[in-house]
Amino acid sequence: MTGNRGTAIVHPAPRHKDDAAACGIALTADVSRVLASEPLFARLSGQLADLLGRRMPVSLQLTGLCDSENAVTELELFCQALAEALDAPGVHATALEITLPGQMPGPATAWQIRRNILGEGPLNIVCDEQSMSGKDFWLQLWELREESNIRAAFWPLVASPCPLLTSEPASNILPELGLQAPSESAWVSASLRLTHYINESGELDDKALATALENMLVRAESVHLASRWPTATMQHDAWMNRRLAIQIDGLGDYASRCRLEPDSHETLQKLRQILLQIRHVLRQQSRQLARTTGVLPAIDQHNPARRLAAGPDRDRWELRWLQAVERSAVGHRNLLVMSPWALFPRGSADLRWMDLLPLLRMADACVFRDRPEILQWSINEFKHFHRRTWALMRQIEADALVAERL
Repeated sequence: MTGNRGTAIVHPAPRHKDDAAACGIALTADVSRVLASEPLFARLSGQLADLLGRRMPVSLQLTGLCDSENAVTELELFCQALAEALDAPGVHATALEITLPGQMPGPATAWQIRRNILGEGPLNIVCDEQSMSGKDFWLQLWELREESNIRAAFWPLVASPCPLLTSEPASNILPELGLQAPSESAWVSASLRLTHYINESGELDDKALATALENMLVRAESVHLASRWPTATMQHDAWMNRRLAIQIDGLGDYASRCRLEPDSHETLQKLRQILLQIRHVLRQQSRQLARTTGVLPAIDQHNPARRLAAGPDRDRWELRWLQAVERSAVGHRNLLVMSPWALFPRGSADLRWMDLLPLLRMADACVFRDRPEILQWSINEFKHFHRRTWALMRQIEADALVAERL
């Protein structure tokens, strides 16, 4: 096992409430190594039993299968051993989310093993370039589209509103929220539905929206500071990055209520302006909090002057860096998150709403939950939607790499 690397999420209060929900943790285990070591398996199963016994949302990312010739057999053996271990203390394995790479052992086989051995609990399929190009992969995933417990994720990149911070690879899935994020990262989540801020005239109440966003960020920050993260690594990540996931929902609902056509360029531009406004409010509020809490440690770690010997060159770089920090520093590494399914109005799977996918470029990260009913989609429509989203992600990833080199 690769050290029980974990990701936790604390949900701050629902709207107009002050209480916070329980934490959730996403762990990672190397199946081959865990099966080969009784102490490693005992430690992992004991940790899972403890967390699930306390009703904490937990997801387990299984690695080490892609290079194994006996991947299906190993996965079955691992799940069987885990089911037996979790049943012993009376913990139901169905509560455990399982996260697997898309190409191994394949969605249909993965779901059969998950359902038959661990019960019909959540299964996260993390897509990559290999699975995206596989014909059988799409057929299997399409045939499983009726299963609400299966979630496909395909946005393996977490960005930052701060240009001084690089993007990060994201291979894990946070339980329940479905956020694709780095392992060992600590997040606080809050959500806002855009339609709650439409005034009597049918227009967006900009002032009320801005106030709600500012208050939400302050509450989320308070939850982050007060949270007791379950591992030292996550405590370090919380201190280093102070990650927030402010999720904007209801974009499709808003467009529908305003009678905007989903395939219109004007609709795309109108929603883009709203998201730009939201990003600006969140960033400004984060900057304001940073003046109290100090420069985000992750930003300080990127100071290029640290790598230079003492002297005039280092002094000049230090001055430039301080000026850049003054212009760009924020108090949180990540802020705005979105779901591709939030672009569809509730109850609609009209493919015309897919034309709003470029709006995802505004998000720092993506969540994959609350999928609409898509049973009527043909396999080609299903494949087109996912591949188009994947292509958009790859473009964003390429832009991020170019920006980093520059």
